[in-house]
Amino acid sequence: MRLGHLLKGNDTKRKSNRRIIVIEDDVDDEDEEDEDEEETSEEREERLEKERQDRIKNKPPLSQIFNISDFEFVAKQVLPLGTWGYYSTGSDDEFSLRENHYAFGRIFFRPKCLVDVTKASTESGEIFGATFDAPFYCTAFAGSPMAHPDAEKNLILAAGNEKIPYLVPIQCSYPLDTFMSFAKPGQENFHQVHFYTEEQLKNAPEYFKNIEDNYPNIKAFFINVDLPCLGNREKDSKIRAALDPSVNDGLSLFAAPTIKYLNLTWNDMEKLKNSTKIPIVLKGVLRKEDVLKAAELGLGGCLLSNHGGRQLDFAMPPIEILAQSRKLLRENGIKDEDFKMFIDGGIRRGSDIIKALCLGADAVGLGRPFLYAMASYGQPGVERAMQLLKEEMLRDMKLLGVNSVKELNEDMVDIESLKFKGISSSDILYNSNYTNMPPPPFTK
Repeated sequence: MRLGHLLKGNDTKRKSNRRIIVIEDDVDDEDEEDEDEEETSEEREERLEKERQDRIKNKPPLSQIFNISDFEFVAKQVLPLGTWGYYSTGSDDEFSLRENHYAFGRIFFRPKCLVDVTKASTESGEIFGATFDAPFYCTAFAGSPMAHPDAEKNLILAAGNEKIPYLVPIQCSYPLDTFMSFAKPGQENFHQVHFYTEEQLKNAPEYFKNIEDNYPNIKAFFINVDLPCLGNREKDSKIRAALDPSVNDGLSLFAAPTIKYLNLTWNDMEKLKNSTKIPIVLKGVLRKEDVLKAAELGLGGCLLSNHGGRQLDFAMPPIEILAQSRKLLRENGIKDEDFKMFIDGGIRRGSDIIKALCLGADAVGLGRPFLYAMASYGQPGVERAMQLLKEEMLRDMKLLGVNSVKELNEDMVDIESLKFKGISSSDILYNSNYTNMPPPPFTK
């Protein structure tokens, strides 16, 4: 059984399943073998690459892309297997990866009628002194060069054209000064930061001061706090293990299990906060109690995230933690405008963004969807993905009976079913793109 077959279309998947049954039944039937069973590994890789190049030549035009999941479908067909595995995988059995999205399917709207919505707008409220055309942003993601040769340049240009923020990664393909020169004049963004060594942490105040002095349009630092070690991204490892070793050389920079990050503490956060005038947001918070602690420490905000389901499996979906956290903050006298709340993970529709805003988010991050759009269509694909989300948001806001994001609140949603894990409406688009965990491949 070939690993490549598991990542292709439904016809191939049915064939693979049939062959698994043959193995389990211990049936020795030469007629069940495919003609290409005797391929050498080199011949197989050459054939699969030729098929991929054919799919690239025949991919749908951008005009035939109608939603975010369409980008994911195309990316799955045109990306190399190793790259797709790295981008799409979660940790362990991927319960958190799937639940991130399924949780949104347990939240339902409570729309108002007979409201004049002719002036409805998706414009964000003020976020660290800036406003944007929509309250969502392109989040940081390591490995962008594997999706497109221009890498993150596509993302910051698209974000500038669509006037939404980009979370500029510290692990970027370009030197920071070069990369920030791509930004449009006046374009406002955030900056994601993490540390590998004590020396980097020690030099953080100097680094922050350089940002303050030279890049005034960086409105906040998002510091990773969920990386004491890397999660077990097992599906990614299985996919890469079946590929030519040379393929893994390019992936190892981002996916090697030997990568170590510095283990940060609350004391470190207090020192970092006192070293800069730019607000600090904790990226990767997963407990409402830690959200409250961050607010009481005087930090700028929290990004509720389980790293796209790539760190601790069975970590709760961020949307559920959001519902708990904003309530706890208000109970402790912390005003919404004094502490910003962000969320990422599993967002695939404008309606998902609206649900998060209703539950107290100031902005919502998307990572994989924009990578898939870039991998399939470059910068125009990313811009179209952002436009689709804006269009969906505006339409749904009108149908909800609201004119601005400021009117979105918990009264607009029913979250009674949110706490029931493992229960979700069947999402055909999401499920059709999900890649199952492959079993170990037999050589024959």
